[in-house]
Amino acid sequence: MSVRALSGSASQSWAHPIRVLADDDRSYFMKTLGGCPEFAQGSVAVEYVIAQVGRLIGAPVCGSSLIRIPEALADWPLPSGGKLSAGLAHASAALEHAVESRPVLTGRARNDNRRRHVGLYALYDWCYGDDPQWLHDLDSDHSIYSHDHGLYLPPHDGTIRRQYLTDCADEPNPLADPPAGLDRQAIADVSHALETISRDALVNVMCGVPASWPVGDDDLEALGWFLEHRAPAVASRIRALI
Repeated sequence: MSVRALSGSASQSWAHPIRVLADDDRSYFMKTLGGCPEFAQGSVAVEYVIAQVGRLIGAPVCGSSLIRIPEALADWPLPSGGKLSAGLAHASAALEHAVESRPVLTGRARNDNRRRHVGLYALYDWCYGDDPQWLHDLDSDHSIYSHDHGLYLPPHDGTIRRQYLTDCADEPNPLADPPAGLDRQAIADVSHALETISRDALVNVMCGVPASWPVGDDDLEALGWFLEHRAPAVASRIRALI
């Protein structure tokens, strides 16, 4: 997928996402290496990995993809003060009519959010989340999504580093929101997905991180191990939400 047109900055957040039109005629919020602080450019890889593994367990994450910035759009000025560079970025599908809430989970009684919230508890704990942010789709009765995952994973600074993944592998990281009213079948389904997570599926996600992004193979290997190692304990904590 490639960027066809730029629509401007989406917000003044530290990663400076840009709204774009892709060549599939859909709108996305794109995060680029140059839009992030230099020390935290690995957060683009964090965004990619969290969205991909979220789908493995059925968590409600926005559709996402790698997206190519063509040479013709290089040098476009970024709010961060830098310029857009040709290459690969991360794109998250835009919800046309949405409101954001943070940090509290709301709208549990709307749409199928009793089920969707279970995936949010699981993703946040499994991926050692931080700075929880939720989108509510106004075109679908406030159906909820998790988004903006650049500060997930320890040490919550937009990097992927073996040392911190190893140190935090056995530390619980639950959402603080009360679990009353969650869908019991969703609890069983998400827990089962975690307990049966495929190593091959995790390897495929790690191998999908572009080599041009500033994350080492050793750190990606550690991240795959971290997610595989944590999954059974997180599954047990999700079952305990009943």
